[in-house]
Amino acid sequence: MTASYILVWEGLHMFVVSMKTTRSRLLGVLLAAALVLFILLMQGCLPSEETGTVPMDGSSDEGRRACLTALGYQLATEPPQVREVLFPAEPDDVWLAYNALQQQAGTDLTPYRGQRVKCYTYTVLNYPGDETVEANVYIYKDQVIGGDISSTRQGGFRHGLIRKDGQSGATG
Repeated sequence: MTASYILVWEGLHMFVVSMKTTRSRLLGVLLAAALVLFILLMQGCLPSEETGTVPMDGSSDEGRRACLTALGYQLATEPPQVREVLFPAEPDDVWLAYNALQQQAGTDLTPYRGQRVKCYTYTVLNYPGDETVEANVYIYKDQVIGGDISSTRQGGFRHGLIRKDGQSGATG
């Protein structure tokens, strides 16, 4: 079977490709192309095994709570505290250290420098120990771009929503 294809690129150039092939080879190439397309489309929709991230819907309180719950955190029922945060256009040492913490959890705030984002703060009920722990979730254009889990006590801890060891830090 001989097939000829005309490929037009940007309306300026025309290429004619002619090849000799069998139906089974053509079917194999089409299936491989469909598989590659499927993988590329699904990559943004599924948790990443490499970074341990979970896709998070930041458009509603219900979506943010569902994602934090999926990470293993039990949250208090009261509404979250909400504040607007301006990420610096020129990062200082504090911001760079915080972004390094985000990168350990599989997120990067660099593209959002100079942007105003919303920070939603939830109380976490099931973190080990007797201290008060909060989950901070940063939202830009209804998308979760990062966040952290932190202790409110002086000298407390802070780590990404997913720790470097791949665990959420929550219990039960």
